[in-house]
Amino acid sequence: MSISTSGNTETEDCSACKYQRRRCRADCPFAPYFPHGREQQFKNMHKLFGMNNVIKLIRTLKDPSTKDIAMRTIVVESDMRAKDPVGGCYRVIQELQHQIECKQAELDKIYYNIANCRAQNAHHLQMQKIDDGDHCQMMNKSPLIQFETEKLANLSIKSDDNIGEK
Repeated sequence: MSISTSGNTETEDCSACKYQRRRCRADCPFAPYFPHGREQQFKNMHKLFGMNNVIKLIRTLKDPSTKDIAMRTIVVESDMRAKDPVGGCYRVIQELQHQIECKQAELDKIYYNIANCRAQNAHHLQMQKIDDGDHCQMMNKSPLIQFETEKLANLSIKSDDNIGEK
């Protein structure tokens, strides 16, 4: 990136080159990952891993996508270690696993409640079928029983309406 100041064109060095007080070359391996303005991320990486170790790692990796993943991982790990010197990424991973376990337990409880509701509903439907079957059999036997059943049904409805009133 170039900035024009009073007619002169100057380039902004990446954070790694700025830290080393040298000009940033076009093929600088750190420029894509530590552009100007990310000095703290570079310092975190430098403190945790060291520049020589990171340069060696980048040189051993041939695939550009693998280099990209490795550098992003290094940046994340070094930032986490800077925020939490004792736990770092491991503590974040533990917290996330704990959250997953809690949500899984909550989900299991919900599935259990759903299964109970379905079982109760199936039992209720089964009881209705039995009651309807008994009612139909009784209606076929005698008209007097049918009249008494209807009378009881009307009484039970009226008594249900009066339950809440006292």
